[in-house]
Amino acid sequence: MKKLKTNYSREIKLIKKSIKKLDVDLSGLTVLTEVGSGSYVISPIIPLLAGAKKVYAWTADSRYGKAADIIEECLEIAKILGVENQIEFSPNFKNPEQVKQADIITNSGFLRPLNEIILKDINPRCVIPLMYEKWELRDSDIDIAYCQQKNIKVAGTWENHPSIGVFTGVGHLAIKLCLEAGMEVYQNNIFIWSDDHFGEETETAFKKFGANKVYHSTKKEEFYTVLESLDILYLCDYDEKKSYFSEGGIFDLKKIKEINSSLTIVHLYGDVDHELLQKNEIKIYPAKRGHASLMTETLAYLGPNLIVNLQVAGYKVAQSMYHGKASDLAQPITY
Repeated sequence: MKKLKTNYSREIKLIKKSIKKLDVDLSGLTVLTEVGSGSYVISPIIPLLAGAKKVYAWTADSRYGKAADIIEECLEIAKILGVENQIEFSPNFKNPEQVKQADIITNSGFLRPLNEIILKDINPRCVIPLMYEKWELRDSDIDIAYCQQKNIKVAGTWENHPSIGVFTGVGHLAIKLCLEAGMEVYQNNIFIWSDDHFGEETETAFKKFGANKVYHSTKKEEFYTVLESLDILYLCDYDEKKSYFSEGGIFDLKKIKEINSSLTIVHLYGDVDHELLQKNEIKIYPAKRGHASLMTETLAYLGPNLIVNLQVAGYKVAQSMYHGKASDLAQPITY
C-alpha cells in the first residue's frame, strides 16, 4: 500500500464525530461530489462514512495539483477504511452517466457550473446542497432558474448553526493571514473593506484580538481620511468584481504610496494583482493573484475541522431535502 502524504487520522476522527453529532444518515444513497487537494482530498470519504452506498468523485488537473495524484491519495484513504469499492473517480471528465445515478449532487468546485448541460438528465429525486450559505450563491456556480424549471431541490447550509459555528472562522482566518503578513493585529489600526458578513465577522475577530482601531466600510473617502494612520488594509468584500489596484480600479496606488508607504494589504477576496503592488513597493499578502468572489485562502487554511463540519452539515441538508424533512441547517432556495 502506498504511503500517504499526510496522516488523516484526525480528519477521519473529526468526520465521524460530526456525522454523529448531526445525525447524518445517507444509507442507500448515491452521491456525486468532488475530490480535491489538501483538506479536500477527504471530501468523497465523508458521504461514505455517513452510509452512502456509492460515491462518484470528479476532479481535474489544476494549479492545486494533478488529478492522478489527488485520486491516488484519496484511494489510499478509502482502502484504509475499507470503502475503496464504493468510490469511483472521474478525472478531467464530467461523466453524464454518473449524474443520472446520483441522489445527491454537491455544488463543489470541480462540478461547477451546475447548468443545463450537466443537469439535463438528472435523477428526478436528486437534491443539491450548497456547501455555503444561501446569500453567497453565485450565478456562475449553479443555474437556479433551470433547477426551478426541473423542480430540483436546492438549499444553502447555515454555516453558523450553533452545532457547527463554521462562518465565525473567517475572522480567525483574517487574523492568521495578518500575522503571517508580519502584522501584529494587536494595537494595529485596520481598515476592513467589506459590506457583508465576511467583514462583520472579521471586525469582531480583530477587536477581540486587541486591534487599536478597526474601520469597516466600502467608501473610498473614509479610507483616504484615515489612510495615514493605518497599519493594515484587509480586503474581504465577497461581491466586489472591480479590480482593486489596476488602472481604473478602486484604489489609487500612487496616492496610497504617497500618504502611507508602510501600509500592509492583506486580501481574502477580490481582483488583486500582487505583482503590480510589489512593483510599486507596497506590501501585499498573500503574495499571489486574488480573484473576485474566490477566497485567496479557504477555511481549510486553518485546519480540517471547519471544512469537515461544513461538508457534513451540507450532507445533513441533502438528507433532509431528499427525505422531505425539515432541518434548521437548511436554507431553502428552490422549494
